[in-house]
Amino acid sequence: MSERDKGIIFDLDGTLWEVTDRTYESVNEVTKKYNLEEVSRETVCNTFGMNREESAKNYFPYLNLDKALKLIDETAMINIKNLKQYGGNLYSNLESTLIKLKRKYKLFIVSNTGETEYIEAFIISSNLSEYFDSYIAASALKISKADGIKKVINENGLKKAIYVGDTRKDLDSSNIANIPFVHARYGFDKNLKTEFFINSIQELPDIAEKIFNK
Repeated sequence: MSERDKGIIFDLDGTLWEVTDRTYESVNEVTKKYNLEEVSRETVCNTFGMNREESAKNYFPYLNLDKALKLIDETAMINIKNLKQYGGNLYSNLESTLIKLKRKYKLFIVSNTGETEYIEAFIISSNLSEYFDSYIAASALKISKADGIKKVINENGLKKAIYVGDTRKDLDSSNIANIPFVHARYGFDKNLKTEFFINSIQELPDIAEKIFNK
């Protein structure tokens, strides 16, 4: 098996970047526009990793689903525009770590976002496009994150793969896809109990090598 048959698949929010402040501003631009209840920072944090419908219910639980979905789409477009222009907070040593990983493995992003443009906002603002082979916005394709992971594995002929994420949903998706999970403890859910974990992104090359050589 060549090293290029191995892949590392990343979650986005809480794993590659942190955009709580920008997202909080974007959703409350919408709430102010329509005189709705302000969405708290805590709610924003708890919503990262959810799909489009789950996010709509979490942000606007007092509205009917159709209305909430329209508002979540409007929020997403505002957020994408802001993130493309201003970017988010990349985790320290991200690019240097990707450089190391790219020498050995194929790299991908699978996010639960309902907009491919959201991942592209990360790619554009961070100038990191050269390191990723492809990316999938699972909700945009109306598939689960687990199915997004499987799609990446199958379409890229990966013999081995790992998923790096920060939430329970990421862990569950990795388990469904039947690949090892690496918990990014610096992200949103710091209390998961997993065999493999990292406290900072620069620890990933050593953990990946350990997993792939088992």
